[in-house]
Amino acid sequence: MLNRRTLLQSLMAAAAMAPMSSGRLLAQGAGKRLRIGLSTYPAHFRAWVNVGYAGHLVSALLNRGLLAYDTNGVLVGELAKSWERESDLVWRFTLDDAKFNNGQPVTSADVKWTLEKIAAEGSGAHMREQALQIDSIEIVDDRVFKVATKEPSATIPALMAYPFLGIVAAGSTSEQDQGIGAGPYVLTSAEKGVEILLTASEHYFRNGLPTLKEIHITPYADENLRVAALRAGDVDLIDYVPWNAMNDIAATPGLKLDTQAAGAFMYLSFNGSGAFGDPKLRQAVSFALRREEFVQAVFFGHGAPLAGVPRPSVSPFFNKELANFWTYDPDKAKALLKEAGRESGLKVSLLSTSQYTMHRDIAVLVQSQLAEIGITVDLILPDWATRVTMGMRGQGDFAVQGVGMDSLDPDATSSLVDPTRAAHYNYSRGFEVPGLSALLARGRSEFDEAKRVAIYAAADRLACEHASFCGVSYRATGFARSDKVGGLELLPDQLSPFSANLFDRLTLS
Repeated sequence: MLNRRTLLQSLMAAAAMAPMSSGRLLAQGAGKRLRIGLSTYPAHFRAWVNVGYAGHLVSALLNRGLLAYDTNGVLVGELAKSWERESDLVWRFTLDDAKFNNGQPVTSADVKWTLEKIAAEGSGAHMREQALQIDSIEIVDDRVFKVATKEPSATIPALMAYPFLGIVAAGSTSEQDQGIGAGPYVLTSAEKGVEILLTASEHYFRNGLPTLKEIHITPYADENLRVAALRAGDVDLIDYVPWNAMNDIAATPGLKLDTQAAGAFMYLSFNGSGAFGDPKLRQAVSFALRREEFVQAVFFGHGAPLAGVPRPSVSPFFNKELANFWTYDPDKAKALLKEAGRESGLKVSLLSTSQYTMHRDIAVLVQSQLAEIGITVDLILPDWATRVTMGMRGQGDFAVQGVGMDSLDPDATSSLVDPTRAAHYNYSRGFEVPGLSALLARGRSEFDEAKRVAIYAAADRLACEHASFCGVSYRATGFARSDKVGGLELLPDQLSPFSANLFDRLTLS
């Protein structure tokens, strides 16, 4: 019987394979409409709430933050043209001459309103906990403001560059809408699950940008249909290139593949309200994984094992010993199970999703490998939106996760390794690692780099010894495009999933 889902997939496949579809005709002529095949339709377009990389891609076209990273990983001005530390507790920022998409200037009052809304209780903002370190915001004039922190904070500039900290016009956003941003595009129309249409903002503050008049976004939850749409010419660019298609796309005339090998990464988060409140059981899982198998089987070699706290290898905070802390050791894993009184076996539930094959396939491999040491894993594999909801509610004993560090500051891993931070679907929860929170707080308040290196090394060791999370593997970040699309650059290393911040520079010939 042809059910609704089968019918929809058939229609989408037919559209993806039609070389002269209506979407293709629309892009011809002026060559000013870029068509993006997106991995999922975002749950919403709010600038502050993390709903995944697909949501960020859209948000990055609508919003700008105060600072950003360039392609060398250096902090640069965005809405703010300069910043300086006046004292251990005060940072001074000067805004550029920027306007929101409705033409009104970006002022210090808008920044103050945005940061206070993010820090407000119940905001749902991804950066709420980090924003709470701000004690007050003083408006000097329309273009200058000062940020005073409750404790000395070396992380404030990096905080202002976070992808989920877009500045919106005061009073313009609520739980129902995305607000008025200062990004290169304006939301023209959106039909949930079907399409999103963006139009170039006439008020964008970068001269000559964006170069494209319109961006048309079509969601393709099925990654094979997304690739087929690119091949058929129905879209010009796709995100989340499946790893099994990377080599073939790179070898296809007329197509280009842009990847960052050490981009995002996969890991397991733990829910301490159940069995994984015991650190011995978390450690048992961490030593039971053959990580190279994940790299080869799930990512077709486009990645690397992750056996410790993720730190870019070029960073002064990289520690080779700690980077390989969880070597495969099944005997040690079984011994830890015995010490925890689970020698006869352990049954747990693993939350993942069927929508992204990397999440699904990692869950299946984890299930298989843990069975070898006596841990029975029941898989929970809903669609992505349901998986996010379940994760926010704390369902599942542990969960498959995929993120990229949205900052190069070493404190970016704090939410990853410290389960006492605000509960979120991406991170561990429900237990504490003694001494870890205090170490991370010291790291944030220390301005001397050498001292920070020592502090974060100690914090990383605690996180590994207590398995506050479990690294699985790095995965290459990939965008694929028609060779008619130019100007695409990727942010470095773990920032690469957020490269849509640079999409204002894209061209279409």
